[in-house]
Amino acid sequence: MKNSTRRKFTGRTTTAIITKPPSLILLVKRLTMPFSGYWALPGGRLNLGETVEETIIREVKEETGLDVIIVSKIGEYHEKGIQDDVEYDYSPACFLVKIIGGEIQKQKNEIESVKFFSLTSIPKKLAFEHNQMVKDYTKHIKKSRKIIS
Repeated sequence: MKNSTRRKFTGRTTTAIITKPPSLILLVKRLTMPFSGYWALPGGRLNLGETVEETIIREVKEETGLDVIIVSKIGEYHEKGIQDDVEYDYSPACFLVKIIGGEIQKQKNEIESVKFFSLTSIPKKLAFEHNQMVKDYTKHIKKSRKIIS
């Protein structure tokens, strides 16, 4: 039986892989549902009229205080499930981005913490499909041999 009181979030979203140097990856600890308390890649939903490219630059600035440019697209994903009594169905684009300015400053109402992790010590369970995005990023850098610094 379907829970009629469950909230449902859907739509087009973006996520960012932010590295410094390439062996470290930036994660944010979420304060919002679904996945409140989980570490995640920075990102969020598109505003009306925005492209995915505009969205990721805006979302990274809002969540982390950092100014970035897009280096390349890591992939397109589908995230669907139920977490924290919230049903979600998102279609994120994941981008590798490079820091060009700003200072780390967390978004007060959505982000608990912003932290760089080594690729070997990131939390085992990230929010949504972000573990797969990180795996795809590691394949991407091995394949392209690009170093983002």
